[in-house]
Amino acid sequence: MQFLNPAAFYLLGVIPIVVALHFLKLRRHTHLVPSLMLWRSADEDRRANVPFQRLRNLLLPILQVLFLLLVIFSAARPALRRPGFIPGRAILIVDNAASMLSTETGKTRLNLAKQAARKHIEEVSAGGGMMLMVTSATESGTYIREAFTTETAKLHSAIENIPQSHTPRNLRPVFDAASRYVASAQDKVFLISDSFENLPDTSLSVHKIGVGGDAENVGIVGFSVEVVRDRYEVLVSIQNFTDTVREVEVELAVENATFDRKTVSIASNATKPVLFSDDPAGLIGKVLRVRLPIEDDFPLDNSAAAVLSGVSRLRILLVSDNQKSLLPALLEAYGEHVDLHQVVPADYLGTGDSDIAIFDGGTPAGREALERSTHAAPGTHLIFINPGENLPFIGETEGVVEAVTAPVRVINTAEAHPLMTNVSLQDVRVLKSTSRTLPLLGRSLVETEEGTLIWIAQASGRQFLVFEFDAFNPEASNFAMTIPDAPLFVYQSLTRFASGTATLRPLEFEDGRTRHAFRTGEPVRITSIAEGAALHVEKPDNRTVKVVDSVFTDTDQVGVYTLYADESPLERFTVNLLDADTSTLSHSAVTTATDTSASIENGFQPMTQEVWRFPALLACVLLLLEWWFYHRDGVFVRRGFDGVTA
Repeated sequence: MQFLNPAAFYLLGVIPIVVALHFLKLRRHTHLVPSLMLWRSADEDRRANVPFQRLRNLLLPILQVLFLLLVIFSAARPALRRPGFIPGRAILIVDNAASMLSTETGKTRLNLAKQAARKHIEEVSAGGGMMLMVTSATESGTYIREAFTTETAKLHSAIENIPQSHTPRNLRPVFDAASRYVASAQDKVFLISDSFENLPDTSLSVHKIGVGGDAENVGIVGFSVEVVRDRYEVLVSIQNFTDTVREVEVELAVENATFDRKTVSIASNATKPVLFSDDPAGLIGKVLRVRLPIEDDFPLDNSAAAVLSGVSRLRILLVSDNQKSLLPALLEAYGEHVDLHQVVPADYLGTGDSDIAIFDGGTPAGREALERSTHAAPGTHLIFINPGENLPFIGETEGVVEAVTAPVRVINTAEAHPLMTNVSLQDVRVLKSTSRTLPLLGRSLVETEEGTLIWIAQASGRQFLVFEFDAFNPEASNFAMTIPDAPLFVYQSLTRFASGTATLRPLEFEDGRTRHAFRTGEPVRITSIAEGAALHVEKPDNRTVKVVDSVFTDTDQVGVYTLYADESPLERFTVNLLDADTSTLSHSAVTTATDTSASIENGFQPMTQEVWRFPALLACVLLLLEWWFYHRDGVFVRRGFDGVTA
């Protein structure tokens, strides 16, 4: 209930005056007495009329006070809000992304969103029922928390049980899921969120309900851990999202025990890199965590962690009898962790447990070995050099394969691709090459006027790199002699392929990624596990989730995860937020949680019905009752109240 004229309650000050008048009212009468003995009764009557004595008749003041209360209550114009009605169905989407964990006056934005959702279902009813959805999918991959129902108790319970999530906001799959349940123009979709920036294009008519306000935050937006030249390097990027300069202490912890500290000054809206580096002895396999021991509105981005992995052995099989190739020397110079095994084509029987297999087709025997490259073990990444017409694994492609006998030169490179970072091959000259129509899964890296010279592909869990010429033979091209670009290209390719041999890796390769470290909401591909083993992952909250189809998708919490095969722990990996857009804590004040109806269109806006007539009618009844009670003896007296004569 609400009051449209709350100022009327100031009239409540009249009630104490009416009560006081009843106490002060004197009833004096003239009496003729024949004797002085009767003065005693007159004196008693005088004492009875002394002000502020106990009232002998309480009914009249009670009726008068009740009458005044009802009149004042009516003057305040009481009104009731009736729920609006939607003739179709309603879909209520509550944002539970990471930014909703920002705190304001002791409450998170998610709690404010729940309050707004509860208020909304009280003010709006839908004839076809109301569905509750969230923006972060559950373990089963669904966004629905409660299917269409008209029972508000079920909706209240579902709202109360909306879980927290550390994943960034991604509304596209939520809107796509909601669109499947919108059957007519009468169906309505409501979104309760702290931000409505960059909403995806959708055919849905989304009614926005905003929560949250300005927030201040200092957070970690970049983080990497690796071993470089016998030293560990922990590089962390810290961004100040406030309007003032902040002095921030940065702690490096090993398995939650503080190991090192640094203090940095960060200007407003600036980012500061901080580097920790030291001897990695005794730290391999341990979790290194960077923490910001500060108090701000968003604690979620105040820490980041990764498992310090040593340099893993990279097993490379080179199938070649090309005596003119410079590739063996180039591979051996890649690093001491390279385990290079070279065989002549006649001795090739399979890749075995190699991580990378390279087939050099620069000789006739090498071309024959290419035909047997189908014996490569699953998961082994393949590099083909001068394959000619016969290219295994990609032989199903349509198009023409032609030999180019005239010299060609490079005219274009894919500079945006990670393999081409800081690589310039514009001066490469090739005497002979092959022109091939690329398959759909192929991506060109280097092109000549005759076609693609170097390209890359990925399929069935393995990666392919193809050189359409005798790349490492100085007599066929100057590619291998292009220093430092050619070695850098080869080493970046090996690094990319090596990252694909890890037990845990992202679905898509990303240059500069820390091994076994992922972002919230990012799927994790699991490989190199013994067949038949039951895989499950223990999350930071100690819950266990089964792994389906070698892909783990339930990375909705920041922290350390452990992969198990049956009951044996295999690997640990970490999940961090590292999302500057989320850490910005932007908000859109479209409406507030206390003004939910402002975003509701005509036709289902909550109704405001005044009910002042009912207390006014009751006040009239009380007035008649008081009049009857006062005059029940048929005696009319002058009342000293509002000039009323009864």
